[in-house]
Amino acid sequence: MTKFSYITYFLKILVMLLLFGHSAVFAKSNFISRVYEKYSSGNYEEAISHLDKMVKRLKKSSPRYKQLYGLISYWKGLNYARLNEYPLAERNFILALENDFYAENIYYEYGQVLYVSLKYKRARIAFKKSYELNFKKGVSLYYIASISKELKDYKKAVRYFRMIENLEESEKKDVAQAARTQVGDIYLTQVERGKDPYVGVKDYVIPQYKYALEWDDSSALSKEIRQKIEELQRRYEILLFRMRNGKPTSRPPHYVRADFEYGVNDNVPALSEDGKNEASISEDDYSSSYFYVGVFSRYSFYPNSSYSVAPELSAGYTQYQSKSENILPYNSYFVTTALKFNFEHEYEKKPATFYLDIDYTYNADDADADDSISAANNTYGMTLSEELQFFQGNPSTFRFRLESVAAVEDENKNSNYSFSYEQVWGFKFVTLFLYNNYRVTSYDTEEASDTNALTNRIDIIFPSLFIGMSPTLYMSRVGTNYINDSDRGSASLLSFGVNISRVLTKHWYGTFDLSSNNQTADTDSDTYSQMVYTFKLNYIF
Repeated sequence: MTKFSYITYFLKILVMLLLFGHSAVFAKSNFISRVYEKYSSGNYEEAISHLDKMVKRLKKSSPRYKQLYGLISYWKGLNYARLNEYPLAERNFILALENDFYAENIYYEYGQVLYVSLKYKRARIAFKKSYELNFKKGVSLYYIASISKELKDYKKAVRYFRMIENLEESEKKDVAQAARTQVGDIYLTQVERGKDPYVGVKDYVIPQYKYALEWDDSSALSKEIRQKIEELQRRYEILLFRMRNGKPTSRPPHYVRADFEYGVNDNVPALSEDGKNEASISEDDYSSSYFYVGVFSRYSFYPNSSYSVAPELSAGYTQYQSKSENILPYNSYFVTTALKFNFEHEYEKKPATFYLDIDYTYNADDADADDSISAANNTYGMTLSEELQFFQGNPSTFRFRLESVAAVEDENKNSNYSFSYEQVWGFKFVTLFLYNNYRVTSYDTEEASDTNALTNRIDIIFPSLFIGMSPTLYMSRVGTNYINDSDRGSASLLSFGVNISRVLTKHWYGTFDLSSNNQTADTDSDTYSQMVYTFKLNYIF
């Protein structure tokens, strides 16, 4: 209530007293002006003392006794409220209302007393009355909404907070930003109760906080709002930006996946038909089911919008069920670490990405078919790649890879390099993926034959063809030339397969794969056929 409003009230009462013959009650010491003077200067106890004296001088027989008693009770309520004597303030506001005294701010002041006394439901009713009387409409609505929030009536709280937006500028200017922030707080409370708060925080909470910042990004509250946004971004690892050329960042930046696989391979060592028919060979010597378990993890860092860095770690173990000495060497495990750099740029005014990958793999197997790990190698690799958009929305990728294999056995030590070209073609109902790779391998010893190999592969992908399944048909050819071994000459491996994947639950993904492999070669020992069935489960954390 403004100073002018208080003076106006007193003048009205003074006139009333003069008109109705009660001026004698106050004339001696001009009580009205003295009470106001004490109140405005903060001498609330003295003001109350004067008001008590005024009550004693009132005549109950007076026709205006009720209204005057209501006035005095109202002022006692104001002074007790300023003294934090809330029970006494509440009692006097009730007396004022019971005596039909309705100052324009009485419900607002009464509501504040009830609010600090934690009498929320009664306080909400009082602030509604204040709003209806057009007194501090914005603040009154804010109190109504805040109380509803305290009472966990979130739907009503949001409704009243939003009503503030429709008020005139003068009414809402002091509470609009706080109201918008409170709506964000309510959204956060609600989405964190759900199973997947990440989406709600990203799509509703943070945008609401940003909406609050739009009101005044230099206010004292704006600092707190920014802290809320940053804390949520850290907690839920939300990176709300895209790279310079428009490529979306990983959201969230961490990715962890566990792999479980069961498969059946009817020709694990790739024996020829003659090899299978040897008298000493049984089916268990070349056919076996197997289990594989593995894990893959990556975390992406975005120092700025031009490049990113992503360390990776993966490991896996393969165990064949057959105990044959021919198959035991294929039981193996590996550990791979990698560091990947992505540099975003433009080529001919189109988005482009340059990749630099550095990796190391340790692989070990039971080459001696006993309980010790005796065959192992360390592989060091580096890959340079460039992804271009020759065809809008259909990226073309060129890769060059250098690799060095430091094996325990001399005959397995080698170095190699390869070039590859990958192309994606997206159509309305199908996506084509083309892969072409040329690889040259040079061994350290003359006993092993150097090779060059050309791989051509095409995948035909049908996204969500039926009941959530995504089938893929693929076929490939690998042509290998044994450069310094004229007896072996060359070999050609043809593969055909079908892969069907499906989302099982929020975190579980299932894949079934069936592939048929047939290799023809200049030597009979390199000729073989193979059928592999696998069922994979992936759990993404």
